[in-house]
Amino acid sequence: MRVVLGLRSTVWLLVSLLVAPVVSAAPSDVPLPAPSVDFAPAVFANMRDRYGSDETAVLRSAIVAAVLRATQGLTVPDAATVTVTVRDIAPSHPTRRQQAADPAGDPTRTKFIGGADLAGEVRDAHGHVLVNIMYRYYPLTLGMASPSIDPWADARLAIDQFAAKLAAACRRISAGASPAA
Repeated sequence: MRVVLGLRSTVWLLVSLLVAPVVSAAPSDVPLPAPSVDFAPAVFANMRDRYGSDETAVLRSAIVAAVLRATQGLTVPDAATVTVTVRDIAPSHPTRRQQAADPAGDPTRTKFIGGADLAGEVRDAHGHVLVNIMYRYYPLTLGMASPSIDPWADARLAIDQFAAKLAAACRRISAGASPAA
């Protein structure tokens, strides 16, 4: 079987063969990786002593899920890393450990001013900071607090808002603009 290519097809074939190595040699952009989540020493001690060590995994999972959800479809330079640091956190309702320590307390009627203070960095393969985000959210009054009975309701609001700010900064990086723009 003999294949006959027209002039136009031959030109497109040659162009694609010449351009392919150039495109693949360019630094590749990849989806934002899952963040590593660290707790400041004082926060870690509070989690262990007041709220319960098991709550650390709950919050870590919430942060990872929120960041991945907010940054879905975004790309960053290959080998970039994301680190989120929980600088402060407080529950909106008693945690399981707090409920166990005070069984007479009503977990749905007992409310605290909860929230979180988070910091995040995206670094490239050489360790240069591409994005640096800080976000803090605590409602001003109990009336402004989340109506949810989840112990970490207001912290989850802070986490979701932090993730949205991180995604916005990463979008600016992907577009070639300054992250502070």
